[in-house]
Amino acid sequence: MDYTLSEQEKQMQQDLAAFCRAHIAPRAKELDQSSREASTVLIRENLGMLAEGSWLSAGHEGDSIDLIKVYLAGEELAKACPATFLSARASTFLCAGALRLFGTAGQKQRHVPGLMQADAVGALAYSEEQAGSDLGALRARAWREGDTWVLSGVKDVVVNAPMADVLLVLAYITPAAGPEGGMGLFIIEKGAPGLSVGTPVETMGLRGVPIAPVKMNNCPASGLLGGEPGHGYEQIMRLLELGTVGVAAMCVGIGSACMECSTRHAKSRMAFGRQIGKFQDVGFKLADMFTFNDLGRMLALRAAQALNTGEQGAGVMAACAKLFTSEAVTRIAGWGMQIFAGHGYLAGSDMERLYRDARFGEICEGTSEMQRSLIARNELDRFLLA
Repeated sequence: MDYTLSEQEKQMQQDLAAFCRAHIAPRAKELDQSSREASTVLIRENLGMLAEGSWLSAGHEGDSIDLIKVYLAGEELAKACPATFLSARASTFLCAGALRLFGTAGQKQRHVPGLMQADAVGALAYSEEQAGSDLGALRARAWREGDTWVLSGVKDVVVNAPMADVLLVLAYITPAAGPEGGMGLFIIEKGAPGLSVGTPVETMGLRGVPIAPVKMNNCPASGLLGGEPGHGYEQIMRLLELGTVGVAAMCVGIGSACMECSTRHAKSRMAFGRQIGKFQDVGFKLADMFTFNDLGRMLALRAAQALNTGEQGAGVMAACAKLFTSEAVTRIAGWGMQIFAGHGYLAGSDMERLYRDARFGEICEGTSEMQRSLIARNELDRFLLA
């Protein structure tokens, strides 16, 4: 296979990396240490800067999404500031991307331009306290009142909720039809009657990301995504399948930041009269970091290409990429902490922040256990006897 990036892709990657080093990375520590209110302001400013440089729209072309470009842009942004990456992704991929892929012409025209230009912020509200991997256990409900869809329910962990202007909300329309035929994704706009956003929650890592529960009490939606009921589960599962590429980008970005941070420390820190990087134990850890990041990048790009072209088995490749990169970054962050030793364990150090951020990859949007289950099921199906 030819993994060579086009000249346009290489240039985009280089330009975004330079932009992030200059404008996004210097604010990462401030975001991590800010109050919930202050972090929302900083995130909005970061989204505005990214939109001004047209970086939010990388890979989003017409009604399609180029996952190769999405990956390349995501890795660079996550390397600079994982919190900014996660917020930007929730708005432009999970929200605007769903509208782009599944929305009606009117829904796209109304919402997508503002989201891509950061004039508005989007969010995807699908999981609940008792319905994470098991979306069939959703309790949120939607019904018609005349020509309007009305929703009631609670979504417990919603990225961007405290500042969202547009929310996509997954709810049952016909529970008896089961998840595959009974759900819909609904568009709810800020200020809708019956919509309330709870107190922002504190998280172990990615502290700069605005996250809060969302409650709907007889809340009118401005529309049903795509206009046809019964497709919500199909839409959310397709979006999350494509989204594994973005999660892999986040993990490799964090892993690359850990490696670069650890390499600088290994060159500057002296012990027993020489740089610690010249000790074999430290050098081997840096070598493993590089290897794991490079393997993760190749897996993610392979999955992105397969999803772009509709290749058979693309979903399994995406699960493999998500599984490997998320578990790899946890190990990479652990090696980095070991290289930094006590200095990495100090609150406020870059290594401490990255160590906390890295852990999210294994549990977000399908845990490692769920990825293994999907991969194993596919392998068993391949070898079923006729």
